Amino acid sequence: MKSNDNNHHFTVVIPTRERCDTLEHTLHTCVNQDYDNLEILVSDNFSQDCTREVVESYKNPRIRYINTGKRLSMTDNFEFALSHVKPEGYIIYIGDDDGLLPNAIHNINTVIIQTGACVLRWALPNYWWPNIESNLANQLVIPSLGSGITVRNSAITIQDILSFKEPYTSFLPLLYQYSAVEYEVIRRIKGLSGRFYHSMTPDVYSGFAIAGSVDSFVYSKRPYTIGGVSGHSNGASSMSLSLGVPAQKFLSEDNLPFHSDLVFSPGSIPPAVIECFLQARDHLPFFRKFTVDMKKMVFLMMKEAAPKTQDLYIAVKDAVLQLGQMHNIPEAAQRAIAANPKREPGSGRKLTVCNLAKAGLHVTRLFIADLRKGSFYLDCSSLNVKNIYDASLLCDNILRLKDMNVFGFSTVVRSSLANIKRIIAPTEQNSRRQAQLTRGGNASPGGVRHAEGEDNK
Repeated sequence: MKSNDNNHHFTVVIPTRERCDTLEHTLHTCVNQDYDNLEILVSDNFSQDCTREVVESYKNPRIRYINTGKRLSMTDNFEFALSHVKPEGYIIYIGDDDGLLPNAIHNINTVIIQTGACVLRWALPNYWWPNIESNLANQLVIPSLGSGITVRNSAITIQDILSFKEPYTSFLPLLYQYSAVEYEVIRRIKGLSGRFYHSMTPDVYSGFAIAGSVDSFVYSKRPYTIGGVSGHSNGASSMSLSLGVPAQKFLSEDNLPFHSDLVFSPGSIPPAVIECFLQARDHLPFFRKFTVDMKKMVFLMMKEAAPKTQDLYIAVKDAVLQLGQMHNIPEAAQRAIAANPKREPGSGRKLTVCNLAKAGLHVTRLFIADLRKGSFYLDCSSLNVKNIYDASLLCDNILRLKDMNVFGFSTVVRSSLANIKRIIAPTEQNSRRQAQLTRGGNASPGGVRHAEGEDNK
């Protein structure tokens, strides 16, 4: 595509560290963009693998490689990358196992021209790489097959997240994966505190900072990026039943201090989200009118911790008790603990023949509600999809077929229900093996391994 006055400048920033195996395919989705006014900025956090060689192998003039020269925390690498962005146009961050959808930059540019948006946020499909230990391995989930542009009120969005009415991934304009943000917005935020990022969780922090700095932003149901959940992912590791290696490595870094109004709890998402808000409130003048539902937060912390390992459960429980004292809600903390006792990993989420009736509400919430919104679940195992580039092409083709009305709601239902059966079947088989072992039966070794994983990055 030839550059013209209507083609805004875009910088796609890819912070990376020793993940050349996935970065190769992420870059493939970027160089595949038919858009000239684009820079692909790879910020290498002092990798000791073949990261630089992979980047240089593309020989694409739109790629710029920078290296921190020493090991930095994830937040400092994000800040380092931002300091090297040209002060013009729009910025998009993606991870080194994520990708852009085909023609994404062109399509984002079109929406920005039509709406004048300084912040454009979109829905995000997710692809679980084959190397992740989960029943979701090699799955593609598209949250919406619809399209359409709406304007979101920033204050309502922020308060809904702080009240836990909506997860932060629903609408918050995170600079990472979910949004394109005009550099002027970034410049204003940096000007207020000397730097952009002030939390050990930079992606969530960016969402609060950006939402707080604008009255409203544009939301698109149509996705332009695709999130990757791989064995490298910090978010997938911290969401699993035990704290995985990527999360352990992240926690060992020289991160920014956790906010003093909270207690750090490894692998617990609710306090990590609220910590980002509190840091934004301390450094930016936009957030004085918002309130946090601390009682709901401690309840969700215990609910999330209940199926995890004993060590993680105890750590979260201790944090909840401390938070109860710090915020004068000890009774709420005790109720949260009593309502969410330690249970065996996965015991509350098995969908076997025996307990399927009891799990009806769970199934409805996870799948039927999603189907009504047009969500699409697809097993990619038989489709020769092996990486984020393949998944980006598949996702784009599905969206194009939907646009042409080649398939409708019934196809979505059939595809999604097939994946429900795929997830239930091994769980049911594993439950039978466990029952045989409990009764002293001769169950064969090597049962199916189960680990839940979502990537919040």
